[in-house]
Amino acid sequence: MKYHIEQMRLNNLRRISMKLLITSDVHGNNLALEEVINQHKDVDYHINAGDMCLDPKIWENYHIIAVKGNNDFGSDLPYIRILDLDGIRILLTHGHIEHVKFGLDRLKLKAKVNDAQIVIFGHTHERYMMVDEDILFINPGALGDYHQSYAIYENKQVTFYKRAQ
Repeated sequence: MKYHIEQMRLNNLRRISMKLLITSDVHGNNLALEEVINQHKDVDYHINAGDMCLDPKIWENYHIIAVKGNNDFGSDLPYIRILDLDGIRILLTHGHIEHVKFGLDRLKLKAKVNDAQIVIFGHTHERYMMVDEDILFINPGALGDYHQSYAIYENKQVTFYKRAQ
């Protein structure tokens, strides 16, 4: 059973009908990933902020837009991606290179330099959402640890969920 943690409405983003499934830090928990994907088949995009630690064939079958995390050894994914999804510019990174466990200053700078409206990151295993200088920062938490959390972005709202165990 999922439950609502926090929700926020954003007024500065143009498109309101796009729906994103946002995951991070799966750490090889294929069962959790498959359950969440099957529960949210209506999303437009599935974005993962790294540390999937899965055989690439598994996540390629699900058409996941992903980056490489600090535990994705041997992966040829990029460490950072700049996405333009339906008119919304998204910076996607795991966050270890930007040292997000010690603050978001480096990540904020990358967001500004790349004109990102949304920044999606992971690495800390903690759910997080903040708007700073009209940039939305989202960390869905870790799907692969005991929290088993993820996020949905839809209609200018971010909702955090916890997977039932």
